[in-house]
Amino acid sequence: MSPVYDRSRLVELFGDDPATLAEIEREFLDTARSAEREIRGTDDLQVIARAAHRVKGSSGMIGADALSAVAAAVEKAAKAHDLSAVRQLDETLRHEVAKVASLISDRG
Repeated sequence: MSPVYDRSRLVELFGDDPATLAEIEREFLDTARSAEREIRGTDDLQVIARAAHRVKGSSGMIGADALSAVAAAVEKAAKAHDLSAVRQLDETLRHEVAKVASLISDRG
């Protein structure tokens, strides 16, 4: 089982400066939470697909693989015009964002 969040990926990309890593983590959480609100707040499947794509990419970059996989599933459902599937995945997406946020806040 992979970790919720693998900070070593950020260290590989940006070095081990705590201030830099903390800033990237804050930006990631802002992006993820904003995308969550967008996805919950609209039925526009194009908007949902773009928001999910942002989360997929940013979570993949920081090593939050489970979150990246859920975001990919949301993006795929939105592109397939399956709003019902998007709504079914919404709680899982929120849960994964919360898990990563909790881990990041525990480090801070």
